[in-house]
Amino acid sequence: MYTALVIGRLFSGLAWLVLLCCLACGTKGPPTDEAATLIVGRAADAIGLDPARVTDNESVEICAQVYESLLRYRTGTTEVEAALAVAWEVSEDGRQWDFTLREGVTFHDGTPLNAEAVVFSFRRQLDENHPYHLTDSSGLDFGWRANYKNIVSVEATGNRTVRITIDRKFAPFAANLAMFPVAIVSPSAVKEWGEEYYRHPVGTGPFAFGEWSDGRIVLERNAHYWGVLPKLARLIFKAIPDARQRLVALESGAVDVAYSILPDEQQFVTLHPELTLYRAPANNVSYVALNTQKAPFDDVRVRQAVNRAINREPVVKLAYQGMAIPAEGALPPTQWGYSPKSFDYAYDPMRARDELEALVLEGVLDPDEEIAFFVATTPRPYLPNPGMVARIVKSNLEEVGLRVRLVEQEFSSHLEELRRAKHHISLMGWVGDNGDPDNYLYVLFDKDNAKLGRARNLSFLVDEPLHTLLLEAQQSSERATRSEIYKRAQSRIGALAPWIPLVHSQIAVVARADVLGIEISPAGQVLFEKVERR
Repeated sequence: MYTALVIGRLFSGLAWLVLLCCLACGTKGPPTDEAATLIVGRAADAIGLDPARVTDNESVEICAQVYESLLRYRTGTTEVEAALAVAWEVSEDGRQWDFTLREGVTFHDGTPLNAEAVVFSFRRQLDENHPYHLTDSSGLDFGWRANYKNIVSVEATGNRTVRITIDRKFAPFAANLAMFPVAIVSPSAVKEWGEEYYRHPVGTGPFAFGEWSDGRIVLERNAHYWGVLPKLARLIFKAIPDARQRLVALESGAVDVAYSILPDEQQFVTLHPELTLYRAPANNVSYVALNTQKAPFDDVRVRQAVNRAINREPVVKLAYQGMAIPAEGALPPTQWGYSPKSFDYAYDPMRARDELEALVLEGVLDPDEEIAFFVATTPRPYLPNPGMVARIVKSNLEEVGLRVRLVEQEFSSHLEELRRAKHHISLMGWVGDNGDPDNYLYVLFDKDNAKLGRARNLSFLVDEPLHTLLLEAQQSSERATRSEIYKRAQSRIGALAPWIPLVHSQIAVVARADVLGIEISPAGQVLFEKVERR
């Protein structure tokens, strides 16, 4: 029976097979060693390739291949190790960080990596008056500045030595320096391309940018890479929005690796002799953000009631096919500092309806007002089937008396609208970048990250007691102390209920059997420098 299903799938996709094979043959360019070329099919195209501005996974993934930071994460972990900096020293008060740069490293454009390039890379995003703190047509802002706002100065103390001074002791600083937003860019390239730099990235990484057009990004092996040379000569990323089309392309060999395969297709993949499924528990969360600055969600009682209205069981079983666990807060259970049941709202639709009806009588809630529920149509690593999740949540909310209208957009438009607080509620998610709770709790809930136009705190929560706790945690160097502070912070967030946490999911990547070396990082990405084809 299942064999018949497989055969049926293959024949039903025949038209797509022919089309995608033709497209693939027509896009590989000049003849190359086919074994050294890898094509990756993914749900969406990148938005921009300037690491200081991007947050979407598709853009970050390309930046991770092209750029490097002073520090990096050891493979498979969030432990920090040397990268472009081979050594660093920290002053006793934790404020002065002195870095020694790796010798003999060049950017992809042939210019040398030196202290001035590091200073340029930091200052252009942190200083609004810097001549290359430019706006561009990508629509992206230097939104990561809040993460690095404690940097007082960045200065070259020699050709290969850099001093970064921060305003106070800051526990996550080393982890933050290994993140992609502070990757070192070529000053020459930024100056040459100006506002178009986001389409012409130049870093020091194992792959160099080749071209970008029509949802297709080509990277080439960096023949002058300071580390171990990649085994792949060429890496091609193709946007294939439809999940079925991505699977057909993978089956046919039109692509070699595919992301965001629907959970209900994964059983088929595991039975396919030419495909390999890679899964990893991801450091992520999917959630519904409640806009705390817009009625009726400016009232905490409404937010608490709708938390009781959501049944996560069908979300896990139907939308994720069991490849997720219900979320009880913002942090995943694998993250240190996790506090269980920080959002302590058991599924209780009768209580939720009673609470909302009482708020209608008080005049807090208008039963005829339509709630705008913003949802991306593009699958994400943490949301492989956003449409199904949205329909389940919408149905739950309507069952307790709310009127809900879905506003569905592709991801880049969705993100732009959310940052401008156009939504009442929104379906979104987050993948932890650096293994520190600060990267969740400060980034997603602090008032510093609730600025219109560049917000990552999409509930626009502004709470001074929470802000005080999060700053206190940043200044402590003892993990036990920080964990205790973060537990208090999570309790505070849970009481304020700016989200409806949904699930923590697994990340799945599918490759053809002749592709070796696939590893999924804790941030849910594949780094291709060790990948090869048999």
